[in-house]
Amino acid sequence: MPEASRFMFEPIAGQDFKEIPITTLTLGGKNWPCGGGGFFRFYPYALSRWAFQRVNDKEQQSGIFYFHPWEIDPEQPRQQGLSLKAKTRHYLNLNRMEGRIKQLLTDFQWDTMENVFLK
Repeated sequence: MPEASRFMFEPIAGQDFKEIPITTLTLGGKNWPCGGGGFFRFYPYALSRWAFQRVNDKEQQSGIFYFHPWEIDPEQPRQQGLSLKAKTRHYLNLNRMEGRIKQLLTDFQWDTMENVFLK
């Protein structure tokens, strides 16, 4: 959704309801996902670090990062019969994910959603 808000907003006027989207980076007029999951596994770590730093420094916004628990289990059973696209999307760089998360935790300051966005 190109025109969707990239940062916390209140989608329902007059209601105390906040939407906090996963971090994206605007480059070339497009919003690119950089807040975790498969993109974090696919992109080189240096690019992910640069994207979060840019959002923090240039846009003065906090980054939202997520990952799925299975993404830190490189020994998980492999599904059979998947297309090359599905295999790549699901298994690429699983063996690097835990180390990348540890590095991300070291490179930036983190807190809970409540402390960052709701206080």
